[in-house]
Amino acid sequence: MNEPLLSSSAEPEAAPQKKAHVIVLGNEKGGSGKTTSGMHLIVSLLRLGFSVGSMDIDSRQRSLSRYLENRRQTSLKENVPLPQPQHVVVQRSPFGVVAEAEADERERFSKALGRIMAANDFIVIDSPGSDTHLSRLAHAHADTVITPINDSFVDLDVLATVDGQTMKIVKPSIYSEMVWEQKLARAKRDGGSIEWIVMRNRLSNIDAKNKRFMTQATAELSRRIGFRVAPGFSERVIFREMFLQGLTVLDIMEAGNSGGMSLSHVAARQEVRDLLRTLRIPLLDERIKLRSESEEKKEPVKEDAAKEVDR
Repeated sequence: MNEPLLSSSAEPEAAPQKKAHVIVLGNEKGGSGKTTSGMHLIVSLLRLGFSVGSMDIDSRQRSLSRYLENRRQTSLKENVPLPQPQHVVVQRSPFGVVAEAEADERERFSKALGRIMAANDFIVIDSPGSDTHLSRLAHAHADTVITPINDSFVDLDVLATVDGQTMKIVKPSIYSEMVWEQKLARAKRDGGSIEWIVMRNRLSNIDAKNKRFMTQATAELSRRIGFRVAPGFSERVIFREMFLQGLTVLDIMEAGNSGGMSLSHVAARQEVRDLLRTLRIPLLDERIKLRSESEEKKEPVKEDAAKEVDR
């Protein structure tokens, strides 16, 4: 990482009592898969037995809030238990004066975060696809920032300006500058650090020229700007189809409805699991290990039971 690329004059914000690990889904472009990724993270953590709070700071679009409301309606209509996070929505300030609006939003955000912080193990925050004061506040309070990008050079400019001929970084993007500023703000406020992960979504299964170039470019950017690259979700229709029911691939797999599962569901679940491992959060890694060991112990029991039936 070449730290001099980025500089900051950001002032630290006051922080609420710290307990939960805060994960922020951030990208100043729409359509990158923030809400889908966030929802699958939320359900993954819930199904691993963690208490989860969620926050929607995109009060105009409210994609995460609508996803969760669809989930609640499905649970009621189908009479099936679906784990839910403790959810809050933070509204943008109605004030027209910038200083007053930012002070109002700072208070709104701090109160909302404080309300769900002490009661949960993890907080997942979905941010808008634009630069807002609330988005900057969320990034400044993050322990982990996940930036989903579509696996295309069109989306690389959310990270940096890249020379198309030489593949060299011309300059970091405004979003990258903002993340760096919030890293410094976090360090000044409480001495904490922010782990930044760029998640390559809509990956093609074909070893195309574009895919190889993206691998090269993101690897170079990760060293220069200071993030880790994570494999994201492939282009699958099922991720979009489940929004209206408020479901995730994990709900379908956990329900054990083998008749409704396909190889695409299995592959999608593995992508979610790979993302969890990429986060490298000790508390999460320990729980995943325990779950894996438990699943391994169950397998011989199933085989023995099958033998008994044959007899």
